[in-house]
This record gives sequence, structure tokens and C-alpha cells, in this order.
Amino acid sequence: MENTNEKLRQQFSERLKKELTRVGLPIASPTQIAQEFNTLYPANKIAAQTVRKWLLADAIPTQAKLMNLAEWLEVSAEWLRFGTGKRRAAKATEKADESEVGVVVVGKNQAAIVPVVELLAKLSPKNIRMVESIVRCVLTSQENGS
Repeated sequence: MENTNEKLRQQFSERLKKELTRVGLPIASPTQIAQEFNTLYPANKIAAQTVRKWLLADAIPTQAKLMNLAEWLEVSAEWLRFGTGKRRAAKATEKADESEVGVVVVGKNQAAIVPVVELLAKLSPKNIRMVESIVRCVLTSQENGS
């Protein structure tokens, strides 16, 4: 019985590593993965040690955390956990007509941000995280008066 559980944890771990790599997250840094997860899901925080256990096939996430991971990685929870069913999660936005427009409300003094937001909306999740990191660096520099 234990052998089966070990195998299931190992298979989950391999799928998780593959998907984290696909979206540009470093599997060598459980701390960074935990920080990004906690930013997106503050009501369901995880520790770096928890991520490490998932990556080393020592544990499988709880259902709530598994659902958050699947949403974050844009895969189905069933596929992530068991390797069955459709890999990609069905999203309502995939079926949306291209003529639909999202709305971003900005103040009249922030009109210059609209073209930037439109460009950001076209980026992949991996590239959005990269741009976010750059913006955070610039803000830190700005706050420090550099």
C-alpha cells in the first residue's frame, strides 16, 4: 500500500514540476514559489517547506491548495492531482467572443496607463510575472530616491 502512495506522490510531483517550469517558476526555489502563491491566494497561504515537500514527493497538497495550484497553473485539478482527465482547465474566457472588452477604470490623471494595460493583457502569465518584478524593482528604486 505504501508503495502505491509513494508512486502517486512522485507522479504528482513530476506534473507539478513540469507545470511550474512551463510558467517560468524556478523549481529550485520553493521560497519564491510559496511567496508568489501566497500573493495570489492570501487566504490559503503555504510555507516554503510545504512546497519543498510537494516537489520532493513527500506530500500532496490539501484539496483547497490543490484547487489554487491548478487555477494558478491553468490546468485541471483532476489532471494535476491524478494525471487523469483533461490537462487544461476549461475557462470561460477561452469561449468568450473576441469582441468582448475588459474594463479597467483609471483616474483622469492616469490616462497614460491605458495603453500599457492593453499591452499587459496580451502577455502570458510568465511574462506578466516578469514585468511585475521589473515594476516592483523600479518602484523600490523610486521610493529609495534613486
